Formats: sequence, C-alpha cells, structure tokens
Amino acid sequence: MLPNFVIIGAQKSASSFMQICLADHPDIYLPEGEIPFFESPDYEDSDIKQLEKIFEGRSEKCFGIKRPNYIGKAEVPERIQYHLPNAKLIVVLRNPIDRAISAYFHNIKYGFLPPLNLERGMREILFDSSFSSKYKRATEIIEFGYYYKYLSKYSEYMKNGRLLIFLHEDIVSKPLESIQLAYNFLDVSQDFIPKSLNSRPQEVIYSLPRLQLLQHRNRFIHEYNENRTRLSLKKMTVIDKICAGVITNLDQKFLSRYLPNSKPKVGLELRKILYDLYAKDIKSLEDYLHRDLSAWKPS
Repeated sequence: MLPNFVIIGAQKSASSFMQICLADHPDIYLPEGEIPFFESPDYEDSDIKQLEKIFEGRSEKCFGIKRPNYIGKAEVPERIQYHLPNAKLIVVLRNPIDRAISAYFHNIKYGFLPPLNLERGMREILFDSSFSSKYKRATEIIEFGYYYKYLSKYSEYMKNGRLLIFLHEDIVSKPLESIQLAYNFLDVSQDFIPKSLNSRPQEVIYSLPRLQLLQHRNRFIHEYNENRTRLSLKKMTVIDKICAGVITNLDQKFLSRYLPNSKPKVGLELRKILYDLYAKDIKSLEDYLHRDLSAWKPS
C-alpha cells in the first residue's frame, strides 16, 4: 500500500492548507505533518516498507503524503518516479520572493537562522558564504524558489496529466474552487466542502522579539541533528513540558497581543536583487505553465 498522490511543494506556499483540506475529505487519507522518505538521508536510511506501514489498515480511495521540500531536492524526482510511477502530484507555487521571505522567518522560528532583521539577514544569505557555512539551511531560502528547475524533473507526470499546479494567489482568491479542483484531480467527489477551508495553518510570525522567545522554546521540544539541518520531536520530561508551556503561554497571551506581526516591507533594491536571481527560472516557468507571471516582478 503506497501513496497514490504526493503534495511536493512548494515550501511556504499554502501546501499545508492544501494538505488539511484534502485530509478533510472522507475518501482521502493524508497523515499529519511531512513525510521526508524520498529525500536524503531518509531514503538511504529507510526501506519502502516503512512508507507502506503508514497506510496499513486504511480503506480510503486515495492515500497521499506531503513534503514541500520535494521541490528543491535534486535527488527526489527520480526516486518518486521509480517507486510511484502512477502517482499524481500536486504543487502550489508562490511568488518566489514572498516565499523566500516567509521561509526566512520560518527558519528563524525553528532555530535554523539567527534572529536578524530581514534586510540584513537576506544579504548575509546572498553575499556571505561564511554565513551559509555556519547556518546550513540558509541556502534553501533561495534554492527552493527555483520552481521550474525542479518541476522540469517531473516532466513525465506533466505529460501524462498527473501533475496539478496551483498558484498561491489562486488559492487565496478562490480557496473552495481550488480545493474542489484538487478533489476532481484525485477522482473523489468535488461537491464536498472541507471544514478547514477558512483555516490558516503555519501562519508566519514576523516579530523578531517573539521569534527570539520561541527559539528558546525549541530546546525543550526538539532535538537537532549534528549539523543542525533537521529537527525532530524529543521525548519531553516534565520540566521540558512546563518550560515549553510557559513560553507558549507568554507568546500567545501577551506578546502576540501587544507586538505587531505585520509582514516587513522589502526594500526595492533587495527585491530587485532577488528577482534577478529568479528571472530566468520564472520565464521558463511561464512557458511551462502557459501563464503570465509578470505580477511577480517588483515595481
């Protein structure tokens, strides 16, 4: 029993919203969280039977997994093609500059980056190689926005009509229509209305003081691998639970009420620098999707 569809990305582009709305459907089973089976080092350290175990005893029509990093990892497409040649793939794409900004703050929250203001932090990522050497996840902030570079590796799925691509702005403007289109793609009833339609999972925190506080919470909840590129939930002690709870309550009941959480404005110079990095990939993506993406260009 293997998944017959995969949400492959992109990171910070509403793929979590897509996941929970699909999981609401009675004919679809999607496990919570992300399944990194096809990326390294998980693939080398596991067996296809471990992926099969996730779906043991399920009776739904569709079984799926989600992992936004699958757009951005060069080793993944060939592995998915080998193990899941008949699967369907779902993608949600967002303006790569806005995606990078959201990913930047997301990585701060989970302790992969220091809590620097956006302008300084992004320039460190772009121009200081020692910064990326120290913070190993930093390069992903940029790399995961090269959509065409990675989608082109799934060309067999595109040719066979088994690749469904959404733009973030479509989901924001027409959430129900988008979700029902995904239901139709998966051959389940598209008349179903998901209870999670108005939810906002993985809402980004932009406030640096809040992120600094939440970074302290990480050590009570998570364990990191040796080079600090991955985290996992730790076996929490009573003290861990108390400390994590105190920090969570402090953030939710006080800081979230009194500190603004508005998305920071990116200076036009930095936005143009980022767009120049993606311009060629965006042009190729326009041709691939037959869609005008000029709205992504800074003005």
